Amino acid sequence: MALLTAAGFAIDRARNRGVLCDGATVLCSGGDPSPAQWQAEMAFRSTVAYGSFAVVALILIVTVVAAWRRRRNGIVVVQLIAFAAVAVLGALWEPYVAQH
Repeated sequence: MALLTAAGFAIDRARNRGVLCDGATVLCSGGDPSPAQWQAEMAFRSTVAYGSFAVVALILIVTVVAAWRRRRNGIVVVQLIAFAAVAVLGALWEPYVAQH
């Protein structure tokens, strides 16, 4: 849960970092973003989101391997369930699409 919370925090911070003040269409410096500016911001947000999911998945996989080697089957099962949840969240998360 702590890993997923941290990933959610990182994704939220990327969305609210102060480039687009309303979160999607208005530059904080005033005016509308150009298509290139908007695309760059959405690419950054997508990279943060997918990167966060990848880091969480990597940590879970490392934990599963370590638990498997030590024959801790209970930990393996719990971590695999958590890994499945991360995989589903990553698959269901919709990338930002062009509005312009």
